[in-house]
Amino acid sequence: MKKSVIVFLVLAGLAGLAGLSGAAQAGLKYECSRYLNGEYQGYITVVANNKQEAERKAYEKYRELRLKVDYVRCK
Repeated sequence: MKKSVIVFLVLAGLAGLAGLSGAAQAGLKYECSRYLNGEYQGYITVVANNKQEAERKAYEKYRELRLKVDYVRCK
């Protein structure tokens, strides 16, 4: 009985560690500014794994909102 409880606790601990490693790979929050005719027009936030993905997502989001955009910069 004690052996099965120990095995359960070890497996539960490993499952918890696997969950933490997945959280470490989660995306980051980026603030992405919209520019039109070279002028700042505001920003939105997106969650992405890198800057290029953030800019792509922001551009798509602006397009969905039917806002004109020449380019996007994320930081």
